[in-house]
Amino acid sequence: MKYLYRHSLNAAEVEGNVNLYRESKQENIRCKEAIEAAICEKYDRYSYCLDPIGAKQVLAEFGYDRTMWVLAATIRNRDNDARFSRENKTWANTIVPMYMRKSEFSDYTVRSHPGLIDTFVSQVCREYEALGLLTAKECLYDSGSQSYEKQLLVLRPEVLSEQYKNPYTQYFYAESGFGCYPEKSGGKVFGRFLCDGESAHFYRDQFIGIADREQLPKWAAKRLEILEAPKMKIRIFQIDHDKDEQRVRFMDLDFTNKYGGVNSEAYHQVYGGTVIADGLEDIFRMCNEGHPPGYFGHSLSVSDVVEICEGREKGFYFCDSVGFKKLEDFDIEKTDHADMMKILVLENDRKPYAAEIRQDIHAMQSVVGGNIEPVYFEPKGDAMCWCNDEFLLNSSAPNRRIGETLIHGTCYISGDHYNEYGERDSCSLSDEQIEKYSKMFPQSVIVIENSNDEDMSEDEDIGQNLT
Repeated sequence: MKYLYRHSLNAAEVEGNVNLYRESKQENIRCKEAIEAAICEKYDRYSYCLDPIGAKQVLAEFGYDRTMWVLAATIRNRDNDARFSRENKTWANTIVPMYMRKSEFSDYTVRSHPGLIDTFVSQVCREYEALGLLTAKECLYDSGSQSYEKQLLVLRPEVLSEQYKNPYTQYFYAESGFGCYPEKSGGKVFGRFLCDGESAHFYRDQFIGIADREQLPKWAAKRLEILEAPKMKIRIFQIDHDKDEQRVRFMDLDFTNKYGGVNSEAYHQVYGGTVIADGLEDIFRMCNEGHPPGYFGHSLSVSDVVEICEGREKGFYFCDSVGFKKLEDFDIEKTDHADMMKILVLENDRKPYAAEIRQDIHAMQSVVGGNIEPVYFEPKGDAMCWCNDEFLLNSSAPNRRIGETLIHGTCYISGDHYNEYGERDSCSLSDEQIEKYSKMFPQSVIVIENSNDEDMSEDEDIGQNLT
């Protein structure tokens, strides 16, 4: 659909958008003619009824924004006509800015009978309301002074393209930008769509306001909780029983130091990835109560070593009998990590993240929670997705559409190559592949509950290429 220019000719001349203004105006005239034809053809002179199918046909051809603009402009241009309802007059003033002169609308003012236009407007408004778009009612009171940084915002519906006019795509998580602050008006707000994780930017005035978290649907509340949860990039090392010549496996640091200290060469890596945690104690709890996908070792215990890969606490930490002790001389290059494979994990409601798992069938199965099944999607044949082969039987929630398959439950992408025996085999992804597939599969599909409290999945990429 062609772009709807919402400003005056004077504004177009100042902005250098005269051609855009003229193209939009010609499309408005076409829309006006389609409305007149629909009213003429769908009005039953015997029953005095206007068939709503006419409104649906015009909306299908011209979209909500343009159809509503032309109808609102028509009412504004004929606002002295008492045959238009007070409700529709009030509505028209919310669509077309009051500062625009009536002469702007004269060429695309609908000339049908005012009573029928009024009915047509009501039919279009009912169709628009059926979209369930978010309004100021779903937002907190906005005094105009709030910061938008790290807030979940609600986009104005008119910002969205026709194919994305739904409440899912209105949720936008603001991360940075001058537009987050009211005193720096005119700047951009940078962030990502909550529905699919796609990065984008908008101006401050393109938002209705800050979403009321008490009114969020379940899918949005869960996704927001995960998005805002603290995360840590870690690796975990454990002593290899066959290399434990000092017999210090599961022994505390004091005991280990008595027998030569921590020997990096005795350790092998059992996991690497980004976990939802806010410190070493969270990591300990997580690796005992429920291992992260791809973790292949015993539950985190005394003598294990945790590497924090980023941030102020970066370093290696020995899991002691009480708490953790930082190690200054642990050498990762001396550990056994040769068979670690770099993959991209795709969990429900989380952004993709790189992980390091052992190239072992049990480690691979631990990612998906059962027997693994390949899903081929890459035309080049250099990557594949792995999922649980019983995902349709184990009540897993829909996750990502990979190729032609909507996969349920956690899955992961690995490299694919021919090994030394001429057999197809998994291998590590390159950094370029991780970046590519992170952008290709940014978020899981949305799962909502219908009126019958049954789960439904929205398996379209509803948040991509928004304008």
